[in-house]
Amino acid sequence: MNFLAHLHLAEPTPESRMGSILGDFVRGYPWDDRYSVAVWRGIVEHRYVDAFTDSHPLWQKSRDALPPEMRRFAGVIVDIFYDFFLHRHWGTFSPHQSLDEFVVSAHQQLQKVIRIAPPEAVEAIRSMIAREWLREYATLAGIDLTLKRVSQRSPVLAPIVDGAGILKENLDVLESHFLEFYPDLVAYVPKMRAEIREEGTNKP
Repeated sequence: MNFLAHLHLAEPTPESRMGSILGDFVRGYPWDDRYSVAVWRGIVEHRYVDAFTDSHPLWQKSRDALPPEMRRFAGVIVDIFYDFFLHRHWGTFSPHQSLDEFVVSAHQQLQKVIRIAPPEAVEAIRSMIAREWLREYATLAGIDLTLKRVSQRSPVLAPIVDGAGILKENLDVLESHFLEFYPDLVAYVPKMRAEIREEGTNKP
C-alpha cells in the first residue's frame, strides 16, 4: 500500500504513524535499539500489510489489469491507485474523521518525531507535507503528477509515467477490486497487530 493507506491503518500515535512510513526506508531485523518498540511495531505492521496486499487475489487482479510492461511496477502503480480509491471512499472507511482532519493530524504527528527518521525518510516526509501528497491522491490529475514524479527517480521506472491513463481507462474495474480488497485488509489489521505484539514481546 501507499502512504495514505499505511497512515490510515496505523495506530493514531506519532510513533506508529512514523513506523508506517519508515517501513519503506528501514531494512534489517526488527526490535534492535535503532527505534523504540512502538516505532518498530509500526515498521513491522507496514511489512505485514505489504505482504498481505501483494498476496491478495484482488490486488493481483488489479496488477493483471496493467499493460505487461507496467506489471513489474505494480507494487508502485496499484498501490498509488488504491490511495486514489481510499480518497473516494474515505467516509466509508473512516466515518468519524474527515480526510482533512486526518491529514492535519498525521502531518503534526510525523513532525513531532521526524528527528528519529533516517535522512532519506526525512526528505520524503518533508516533501509529502510541504507538497500535500496525501491530498494529491484525490484526483486523476494528482495521480498523474504522482506517477510522473516517481518515474523520474530512475530510468528503470520510466514505463510508469503514463500510468494515470490506465487508471482512467479501467476505473470501474479497479475500483471494484479496491472495494472488495480494502475491507479484507482492515479486518486483517487487528490479527496482524496481535501477532506483532507477541513477536515484540518475545524478541531476542
